[in-house]
Amino acid sequence: MRLYCVDGTNVVRVLWGYGGVEFREQEESDCVTLVESFAVLGRRLAGRAEFEIFFDGQGRTWKRLPRGAGLSVRFAWDEPADTLILDRVRAGSFGHEGRVTVVTADGELGRRAREEGGRWLTVRPGERLERVLGSIERRFTGKG
Repeated sequence: MRLYCVDGTNVVRVLWGYGGVEFREQEESDCVTLVESFAVLGRRLAGRAEFEIFFDGQGRTWKRLPRGAGLSVRFAWDEPADTLILDRVRAGSFGHEGRVTVVTADGELGRRAREEGGRWLTVRPGERLERVLGSIERRFTGKG
């Protein structure tokens, strides 16, 4: 079973190209889209991959947040999500055959994850969410 730790806030802001207080409502909507999309991928890869999506700040009261096999959503209340992600990389390497991958555009976080024995899937500005999801899925199907 492979574990993917998704830097949710970072990925949303990089994929959709915005950030800040004036975009709060749109950002929240895109966060839900991100979670829903990973839930679908998690169902397709059932038993082969788990996804933990980390968001900075307090928990949200999203009405339609999917739950289920292979997906969990975590919120960093008192510390940066990066800290929680790196803790998960360190701990996760024991239960996931060393196959913890951090999904982020944050170069420092990606490099630190590698130093801790994890992997890094880079998200680039302007990419589409479908490309990121497809890149993960291809690792299991051998296509592309």
